[in-house]
Formats: sequence, structure tokens, C-alpha cells
Amino acid sequence: MECVHDFRLRLINYTNPNVKKKGKVIKPNETPNHMTIFVAKAYPKWQEATLNHLKSSYNPSSEPPFPDNTQILQQLKLMPEVKPMLKKVMPFVAFIKSQVAEKGPSVLESHLSFDESDVFEQNREYIMRSLDLDSLEISEASSYHNQKVVADVCPGKPMCMFEKRELDPVDKSSAQVTFVNIQPCTPFFKQTLNIYDTDTIEDIVARLKRMDRKLKAKQVEIYRYVDPVKGPRQLLAFDQPMLWNKRKLEKCEKIEYCPASGLKSGQNLIGDTLCYVVN
Repeated sequence: MECVHDFRLRLINYTNPNVKKKGKVIKPNETPNHMTIFVAKAYPKWQEATLNHLKSSYNPSSEPPFPDNTQILQQLKLMPEVKPMLKKVMPFVAFIKSQVAEKGPSVLESHLSFDESDVFEQNREYIMRSLDLDSLEISEASSYHNQKVVADVCPGKPMCMFEKRELDPVDKSSAQVTFVNIQPCTPFFKQTLNIYDTDTIEDIVARLKRMDRKLKAKQVEIYRYVDPVKGPRQLLAFDQPMLWNKRKLEKCEKIEYCPASGLKSGQNLIGDTLCYVVN
């Protein structure tokens, strides 16, 4: 996906900002573990009007295929939707012209022929794996509280925002859990992951695979101890790795946090240690 390349460049700029302030280099940001992708299903009114005008004046058989910029600006000035945004309209026109030259006249359509959110959703695991993220959110730009930040988002031109999500020390809605591979003679070892309230087992498996690339093409199953206190303290029986009453957690199961007892799956306590099996 072309967008992932743009997201990766933005991630590099986020973690290594080449910015100076009063002679001092700004400290690099921490490596993020969460990204929000902002998408838009429609252009703002002034951009839609500009696109429609460019589409009506586009002539692929002439060279250049668009009228002169001066002529375009004079006609756009007469449009009530465009008039308040005259400072932005010509840079937008230049951008659309360059996109038409690169990708063809389909750029002039005011709506995409596909659902952008669905495309990102279908490629969620690929994006998270490529950028080494724990979580990914896909959001409509129109619903974001700071519209200035997402002002440039339009169909086919998403924007991403990175952040570092830490364990919450106040409400303890997330915790660290140790994952132990109980199979003998395998190259898979103990991992410690952040588990968040409302995580599903599928989310946890994906996070585990990003931590250990050897798991990428493997089937991973998560098991809990029936007794989350005594179970992890029992010696592992190499010939019977499923000993000590381990129970499989299904992918659809959700993890919840209980302030009094910690992480739970349904009515079952999880504790601070889970097991995983690689097939």
C-alpha cells in the first residue's frame, strides 16, 4: 500500500524530529505503539466545487489538458463556496493537476470508488506489523475534536497520528502479562506484553507475533491456568506440557480489568502469566 510508505516516513519524522528551538535540539519522541488513521468520505464544499470545475474543463486531447491558472482562478472566484478559501485554492489546484498527470483523470472524482476505511481495516495486521504498533484506530476526520489538525484530510489522502500509550497508573485499566511457551525444544521464549482492557485474544496473538517475528506464519493458541496463582509456580512437565489444568482462550474472548482482582476473561481470573502453544 502506497499509504504505508507515507506513514513510515511520518513515523521516522515523529521519532527523529530534525527541529531546533533557540539553538537547542528537541529531544526525539518515544517510539510510538499506537497510530490513528484519519480518513474522509467527502471533500469540503470548496474543494468539491473546485474538483467539479477542473473536471468540466479537463481536455485530455489538448496540451496542457487544463486551462491556464489565471483563467481557472478567475472562474473559481465567482463561486460562493470557493471565495472564502482563495488562499488555499490554487495550491489545491496545483496538487490535483500533479495527481492527474501521475495517476490519470480518476483523481478528479469527488468520491472514491471504494471505502477507504474498509481497505485499511482489511490491511490492519499488515500496517501494524510494518510499523511495529500495538494498536491501530481508523477514524473519520470529521469527528476529530481539533479540525485544524485534520484540515488537509480528503478522499484518497489520509493522515496519521502517532502516540505512545502507556499503562495507566491511575485506573489500572491495563497490565503487563508474561507469556510462556510450554513446548519443549522450541525456539520460542518468554515474552512480556502490555494487555489492555477490552483486548481480544486475537489482538494479543497479533501483538505476540509482532514481538517475535518467528511466529509470523505460525498458528498461536493462548492458554490460561485454572489457578492463576499456583499454576505458573508448578514445574513444567516436558512430556505433558498441558498439565496443571490449562484452559484454551478463544480468539473472540475479551479481556477485562477488575480493580479488585486484575485481568479477567469472562468470569475467569487470568493472573500475570499465560501460556502459548505454537503449531
